[in-house]
Amino acid sequence: MLLILGTTTATTTATQSTPPVAAVHALSPVTLSIVSGAAEDALREPIVGPGTASPAPAVLLEDRGTPPVPAATQRSQPAPARGLVAKAIPKPKPKPASHRRVTRSHVARVRSTGHVLRGLASWYCNNDASRGPISSCHYQYPDTGAFNAYAAAGPKLRAALGGNWRGRIVYVDGLRVKLVDWCQCYQGRSYEKLIDLYRDVYAVVGGSVTIRW
Repeated sequence: MLLILGTTTATTTATQSTPPVAAVHALSPVTLSIVSGAAEDALREPIVGPGTASPAPAVLLEDRGTPPVPAATQRSQPAPARGLVAKAIPKPKPKPASHRRVTRSHVARVRSTGHVLRGLASWYCNNDASRGPISSCHYQYPDTGAFNAYAAAGPKLRAALGGNWRGRIVYVDGLRVKLVDWCQCYQGRSYEKLIDLYRDVYAVVGGSVTIRW
């Protein structure tokens, strides 16, 4: 496209104007080429202009992406100190003795008063079938969950104690037993019993006993 611009002259009465100057500007298309490699390096020559004594060299900026991450290395650790540690072991608390598990070793020995009688014993008063046959008790002294230390006095024991035998305390192999009843206990026979014990006492002392009072 060509554009021609013109100007008009003007005259005055005082001075002579300069002749007109025609200015013609031509516009031409500009073509940009995409280059790479060596051609690109050639285009990156430093521009030297007026007043530039020593131009700085061109710097090529490149995007290298994600910077490399240094590999993680294991840090050295001091060797752990070794030693033996004695752990205190708590002592088990003693369990309370069951009233159903009284043994001869737990029986308190009684000082002899001079009255001793040795012989056979039997048992009665049991309402627990797991311990043996069911047997009735004195109506005032039932078989309970506690240790029932009661007995019925046989003929020879009643005779040795005298008329006030009921309610007396005797020691059967060291166990304190209260006489609350009486028994015929096979009187006159070879297997006559001195005493008829409650089942709890008989389970400890057995069928051959020593009675003291």
